[in-house]
Amino acid sequence: MTNQSLMKKFLLGSVLAAMALTAGAREAQEGWTQLGTGSFCDDLISVIDEQFLDTWEVEIEESATEPGMYRLVNPFGSGKCPYFDFKTFNANDLVINATDPDHVWIPLQSLGFSIASWGSFSLSCFNGLMVASDVFTVEELIEFDCLFGTLADGKITFPDDDSYRLQPSFENYLEGLPADGNTHGKFCVTLPEAYSGIADGIADENAPVEYYNIQGVRVNDPSNGIFIRRQGSKVTKIAL
Repeated sequence: MTNQSLMKKFLLGSVLAAMALTAGAREAQEGWTQLGTGSFCDDLISVIDEQFLDTWEVEIEESATEPGMYRLVNPFGSGKCPYFDFKTFNANDLVINATDPDHVWIPLQSLGFSIASWGSFSLSCFNGLMVASDVFTVEELIEFDCLFGTLADGKITFPDDDSYRLQPSFENYLEGLPADGNTHGKFCVTLPEAYSGIADGIADENAPVEYYNIQGVRVNDPSNGIFIRRQGSKVTKIAL
């Protein structure tokens, strides 16, 4: 057995010891639109060992009321992640704020599982860490011309720059302090092809019109009430 196989077996056993197995695709949830299958290269668990630097398929959803707010559905425990021998387990979604394609950021969040002796796994980008610490607001960081991630050509990426790194943290590693992630510059989320053009700013008037009720549930034939109308990146509240 190769060193890589041994390491993956060790990680898998440690994760599954604390996680319940699950299977099957998740049903649609209120307030979120299922976009389909994209891809994800994390460049995060490479902090533990550089052999963990792969790309795999992920299901991607978008907020029905905040265009550009994306979440990757259980990206590490979906059964598609090669780090854990493609096993399924319960873990959290990964949320990425790309409502402004020129200023993409990742809020501080728990990924919902632990890895071996390193402990529970959390993530933010550098700006997300500043926002979570109440040091600056996103608007202030933009005003200060800080580095951000971008959404272009259907891909979400972050700067390969030592002054701006993604911030993965493990409860028992570096006393829980964030480590430098994306050190290979390979973190990338590729949106499903059908949505790439809309995300890159395709003219709103050419985008399909969608309606949602105020709970964020999509409605095919809205009538007699208050609804959210979405066309491309434009969202308005209307009364019918």
